[in-house]
Amino acid sequence: MITLPEKLSRMTPYDPCEDIYQIKLDANESFFSLPDDLRDAIAAGIDTIDFNRYPDPSVEGLRHLAGREFRVAPGNIVVGNGSDELISLIMNTFAPRGGKVMVLSPDFSMYQFYAEVAELEVVNMLKDDEFMLTEQNVIERAQTEKPDILIFSNPCNPGGQGFTHAETVRICHALEDMLVVVDEAYMDFWDQSILDVSTALENVLVMKTLSKAYGCAALRCGFVIGYSELIDQLNKTRSPYNVGSLVQMAASIVLEDTSWQKEQCAAIVARKQELERSCTKLAEEYGVFTVLPTHTNFVVLRTPQCGEIFEELKNRSICVRCFPNYQMLRITTGSAVENAQLLEELKDICAGMQG
Repeated sequence: MITLPEKLSRMTPYDPCEDIYQIKLDANESFFSLPDDLRDAIAAGIDTIDFNRYPDPSVEGLRHLAGREFRVAPGNIVVGNGSDELISLIMNTFAPRGGKVMVLSPDFSMYQFYAEVAELEVVNMLKDDEFMLTEQNVIERAQTEKPDILIFSNPCNPGGQGFTHAETVRICHALEDMLVVVDEAYMDFWDQSILDVSTALENVLVMKTLSKAYGCAALRCGFVIGYSELIDQLNKTRSPYNVGSLVQMAASIVLEDTSWQKEQCAAIVARKQELERSCTKLAEEYGVFTVLPTHTNFVVLRTPQCGEIFEELKNRSICVRCFPNYQMLRITTGSAVENAQLLEELKDICAGMQG
């Protein structure tokens, strides 16, 4: 038998929930699917694809539409097979062998995962009890550690907090000698994006996705936006046919006219705010958990009893995300009906714990 690399013994694969639940609020997906007219257009678009041919290696048409949506030039965009491929690509492109990556914990676990796959050293900077850090905290630690890459989600998954536009830009300017990667997967639910300056900053990459506010998690389509020289380097290491023709076609239809997305996004934010208020009332009534405010499409509950609540909800066919190391539950907002059912069960669980 072959000798496996030592790094594999230290790695834990991502473990998504694969069981069937009546209400699924664990993956930060949109509770909206695509409008019927877009679904029909995508179905019709299948007939236009030459399945015997490789996809467009430059992803030109989709980059043009993404550029219009994000208000940057198409040449400042790399398209990937979901954000995961792009994170891996960044790690392997911009860090030397044995290099260093700094993450702000807790954060999206795949940053550390792909850094470890690339055999990079990972520096974890721990956030406070409310999952917060100041810009100066981050700047000082990064200047001390001198990583090749600093990567963080803004606003953060799973904590839900974030740096303002001004704070993020100051971090980027202060750390001009290292690559700063800002993952804005949840920025559609907030208004502090740095896209307006992303292509002018020589050390910055911004990540965007169609999986959250656009309701297209099934497509696996993500974008990296940044300074032209950085984009050129990513294109050197990107696989030539990394985005399939079906995805290019469907994503182009999605981005052709996004007025529907703006309406859906506003509805998601409204539902999340309603859920947050209702959970706060339960917290005040029963004292079982506290609620941390977020800038995302999910609600964060803090409690030492997170594991017990998680299992009770599963028994009632409701799946949320549990982070026992942080005594935390992350609950994606669902539809009005799904949220009402969740709150009813959560109230019953809390009453039982109080009794």
